[in-house]
Amino acid sequence: MFDVSSLPVGDYRANCYVLSNREGVFLIDPGAEPQVLRAIISELNVQGIILTHCHSDHIGAVNQLREDTGAPVYMGAADIAGAADPRVSGFADEGSDYRVEGVEVALHDGDRITLGDDELIVVETPGHTVGSICLWEPAANRMFTGDTLFSYGYGRTDFATGNIHQMRQSLSRLAGFAPNIHILPGHGPSTILAAEFGRNPLLVKSEQSDQLKWLEASDTPQQSVPVKLPQE
Repeated sequence: MFDVSSLPVGDYRANCYVLSNREGVFLIDPGAEPQVLRAIISELNVQGIILTHCHSDHIGAVNQLREDTGAPVYMGAADIAGAADPRVSGFADEGSDYRVEGVEVALHDGDRITLGDDELIVVETPGHTVGSICLWEPAANRMFTGDTLFSYGYGRTDFATGNIHQMRQSLSRLAGFAPNIHILPGHGPSTILAAEFGRNPLLVKSEQSDQLKWLEASDTPQQSVPVKLPQE
């Protein structure tokens, strides 16, 4: 499994996660303070920058870090256009024309992102944005949920491309994972999925657990053809 560290960055204290193993490092959501992140990763072999969604507080350091490291950017396919549009990403509201363009890897549901023996599985969770994704690491029983699921909450749906009905469906889907799965959100402290039942109004227990356990127990974890996770 990956070694994981986190660093809250920017005015909104977005959690940037650094995932490392013998082969190198993945960065998840480097949203701001590129000078701080540069100091941390200067001696690291960054192999990829993975974005959970297109909002400014999660993508603001991408261009500088991509230039520094040469690492490809991974993003949910449906959010790529938003990252290149300041009106959608929120940069326009901040008086900025910042854009992340030329995303190298468009991610879809069930895609596997590997680094050596470790992998993340993409779980599409639209709602906060149309292309929001979560990143499931079965070997560590944890999930990086971006702004889909927080401790005591979920992401707003009143931004551009947000949709409350999709958020309900996405949270219902996440509810099918193992109750003891560790949730590492885009803001705030980590939590356990079971702790969010009863205190998150949109998180309702699901009957998908058996199917998800089957996927987790798959004997072909490195297969290149994406495996589709159970749908609502």
